Amino acid sequence: MKKTLIALAVGAAFGAPAAFADVTLSGSINAGPAYVHSGDGSVNVANSIRSTGATAQQGITRTGINANYSNITIGSMEDLGGGLKLDFAFQITAPMNGNNNVQNRNSHIGLVGDSWGGVWWGSNENLYERYYYTVDPLDGAAGLGGNLQILGSPGYGSVFDAPNGVPSGADFYRRTENTIWYDSPSWGGLTFGVYTTTNYANNNANTTTGPNSSASPGKPMIWGGGAKYVGPTLPIQVWAAYEQHKDLYGLSVITGSPVTNNTNAATSTKDYGYQVGVGYTLGDIFMYANFEQLKYEADGLAGPTTSQYKRKAWSIGAKWNIATGYVGGQYIQAQNASCEMADGSGCNADQTGAKMVAAGYYHTLSKQTQAYVMGSYTNNDDLQFYSVAGAGSASGGVNLPTNLGSSIWGVTVGLKHSF
Repeated sequence: MKKTLIALAVGAAFGAPAAFADVTLSGSINAGPAYVHSGDGSVNVANSIRSTGATAQQGITRTGINANYSNITIGSMEDLGGGLKLDFAFQITAPMNGNNNVQNRNSHIGLVGDSWGGVWWGSNENLYERYYYTVDPLDGAAGLGGNLQILGSPGYGSVFDAPNGVPSGADFYRRTENTIWYDSPSWGGLTFGVYTTTNYANNNANTTTGPNSSASPGKPMIWGGGAKYVGPTLPIQVWAAYEQHKDLYGLSVITGSPVTNNTNAATSTKDYGYQVGVGYTLGDIFMYANFEQLKYEADGLAGPTTSQYKRKAWSIGAKWNIATGYVGGQYIQAQNASCEMADGSGCNADQTGAKMVAAGYYHTLSKQTQAYVMGSYTNNDDLQFYSVAGAGSASGGVNLPTNLGSSIWGVTVGLKHSF
């Protein structure tokens, strides 16, 4: 439920003159204790990507308070006339622990037309991610058990990339800053959108950027788009999305070492991701399936150095609305990857897959409040580590160290209050 605030009061709170348009205050506080166990790692295993030692890395058990996607949003929609509106939102995180800072989340300003859609700029979770969390049966991938634990990630401990200055990393499940995007209206159930970051992070000097120690300039940029059809009469929906990353050095995350350095420098990198999905509603049950391929490339390398890495994944899941709330569950499998060496020699990416099963129940306490329990189990291959979501240090929750070959299970209970 949104509460309308008088603009005069908001202006006074910030020491500014009164505005003429009302604003709304909304958000969601979603938090609860979590228990996560990561088992012992693998021993004496190696491929062309990673290797483990003769002694297993010990497992670890941790508990914490996960803040999930808790946030507070100040927004305003002003009618400019002629079917044109101005849309503004300023969204911040709502950390539940004292050692976490308030951070920007999805904040934007833009113009919306009744017939042609809208154009915005600011920080945003783009279509590639949105298509995933809108079908996720565990509260939109808010936390433990969400599809972001495997989808949109190559693994190796990487779960969700948020804006942190210069863009870097391997995840396609991410929020971007300095972004411009367009979303269409619905035309007979069909919607689409496109987006791009600006070139604000162009690096034309020999500097260290993100995970890459580079003697070459980098020009990091992200762009993508997607389309979705939701049948207005038939209970079916289909979607597809594509995203490309330039000079984000995703291979550095995968190999565990820079793909650019002073002796063997990549001239540029390009990472690609695409997904397709289908969903069907049968009474109170929504069922869906997803397929995804991620590909990471580095140009300009020489010798027996990994220059390409590609992995596929798929998922199935369902959400069942019942009288007291809803039940959700899903199964996700990341397949063994394939790879290439810069000199054309053989490349082995065996034992890089994983399997995950997750389930949850959300009990309705009121129109605004739910209680929930969620759990997940991930079985990583010997040279892989897909981790848990909603539990990173940014959430003030449980942050697990990368432990190749570890199997992970966790459970969380909590309360979600929307306003």
